[in-house]
Amino acid sequence: MIDRLARPLALLLLAGALSGCDAATQIAGEAVEGEVRNVVAAQCEQVAQNMGVVAARVSEVCQCSADTFMADPDLTLEDATPANVEGIVNACAASTRETNADSTETLPAEKIGG
Repeated sequence: MIDRLARPLALLLLAGALSGCDAATQIAGEAVEGEVRNVVAAQCEQVAQNMGVVAARVSEVCQCSADTFMADPDLTLEDATPANVEGIVNACAASTRETNADSTETLPAEKIGG
């Protein structure tokens, strides 16, 4: 009788342990994604300021840059180099400038695409 109960109990314990592993894996994955996003955002702020993006637009451009970087499944933390991030920042600065064409918060360099 005890043997008949031990096996299902062992299977339930095993299933519980495996679901705990899945949760830990998901938490670790989210932590890595958060770290990658932070690295991209920091790189973006430096690149955007060096490009002359107005301070009021840096947040918007960097949000776009981080979202774009995270959306590409082929990119990893090692790919968050200034050169790679600069290309994404350029594209995001252009796309956010187009959506905010009526904004007066642009620098001459942004108006001429430089």
